[in-house]
Amino acid sequence: MSTTCTVTPGATMNTGVELTAPLLNLLGTPSVTVPSISATSITLENYTVTTMPGHAVGRLVYVSNGDAGSPCLAVSNGSSWLRINLGSAVSATATEEYITAE
Repeated sequence: MSTTCTVTPGATMNTGVELTAPLLNLLGTPSVTVPSISATSITLENYTVTTMPGHAVGRLVYVSNGDAGSPCLAVSNGSSWLRINLGSAVSATATEEYITAE
């Protein structure tokens, strides 16, 4: 059985249909299609060392002065912010540099 519907955020409608788990299960498994985000740029939240937010495991932020006054990225492990140093500028040279977490 295939069911198609359009959902408008914030809209409600009294259909008279009782929505219980067993009745919803009769509709089958929904399929969800997520569009590609490969061409989407990401803008990180911007903080200074003194304005860092609370910890949430895996949260990634930009810190304008987190590497002894220089910019860096930081990731939270749930209890601490771990600095990810920014390396040299992007270039097409053969020199390899690695980002290390401290």
